[in-house]
Amino acid sequence: MKDQASVLVVDDDPVTRLMLTGSLERDGHQVRTAEDGNQALDFVRSESFDVVLLDVLMPQMDGYGVLGALKEDSNLRHIPVIMVTSVDDIDSAVRCIELGADDYLSKPIDPVLLTARINAGLNKKRLHDVEMEHLEEVARLNRQLEARVEEQVAELVRTGELKRFLPHQVAEGLLAGQLSASEGFERRKLTLLFADLVGFTDLSDTLEPEELSEVLNEYLREMTAVAVAHRGTLDNYIGDGLMVIFGAPIQEDESVQAWAAVQVAFGMKIRAEELSATIRGRGIPADLRIRVGVNTGHCTVGVFGSDVLRAYKAVGFAVNVAARLQTEAEPGSVLVGFRTYALVKDRVRAQQREPLMLKGAARPVEAWEILDLVGGSGRS
Repeated sequence: MKDQASVLVVDDDPVTRLMLTGSLERDGHQVRTAEDGNQALDFVRSESFDVVLLDVLMPQMDGYGVLGALKEDSNLRHIPVIMVTSVDDIDSAVRCIELGADDYLSKPIDPVLLTARINAGLNKKRLHDVEMEHLEEVARLNRQLEARVEEQVAELVRTGELKRFLPHQVAEGLLAGQLSASEGFERRKLTLLFADLVGFTDLSDTLEPEELSEVLNEYLREMTAVAVAHRGTLDNYIGDGLMVIFGAPIQEDESVQAWAAVQVAFGMKIRAEELSATIRGRGIPADLRIRVGVNTGHCTVGVFGSDVLRAYKAVGFAVNVAARLQTEAEPGSVLVGFRTYALVKDRVRAQQREPLMLKGAARPVEAWEILDLVGGSGRS
């Protein structure tokens, strides 16, 4: 069965219009005719067509003018246009193609060739229509998803559950209208902490998925509790690790930030040891040890992301340094940068380590291992 279409035939010659109409109607197509370019544009702007057969040589507005107008209109440029002319020369064909014509036929027109050209145009139109339907469906689903997310967030706000899905300070700031993606970014001196669970990959190989999930969930819950207790803002969970910000969104003096971060680092060590003993008491062979990196420096803070997902983040070289300190720390140790050490040196026992070479750093980064807190442990 042949494809049926709505075809607009544009030609100033009534004989040609009649011949083309008869041939197309025998193939089952619906045909509309226009005798000049202006009438053709009126038709395509008010009716729907699958293919346009367009004569090149016409008075007033020729086929080139009509073709250019169609391709300049975003609502019409997708309609396949087949140019029809008695002028059989390469220059005319090139000009039509450059203007966006989909095909080219010379008079006298072979009915078999006409059918083939029409079918090719219909295939192109069909692909365009399928693509547009797909895009419209995606847009509809996105609108539904956005509406559903807005409803769920509204419910979270009403029930107070929002604070379970966002860092406490961030949730409070959003609900109070103090944090917004439209307010831009701010440069602050912050202290960043990265903590990582040592041997988690080996643990994954020895535990059942249910046991592993239980251990990881308990570990992250305990580590987060220590951070929150010292006014730290959880930036992100990174697998078995986490990143904590001190000094944002609630601004604090840098010495207060640094001391809080070091206390959190030692508090995490103690909680990890206690949790390890508890888990082993349940018959799960887990040895939870962490390594921590802490660094103080200038960062950019604010709400980053897209319309799909946004998060309150801190970015900058100081963040990279903290992350590298964590990877270089020995299991069970706390490694800090020089700025952090300088702010807490009267409250800790520390030992300088080998400087670290970091990509993007003009010189080696000083590293200090915090051995203990003066006057007591880091218990929270």
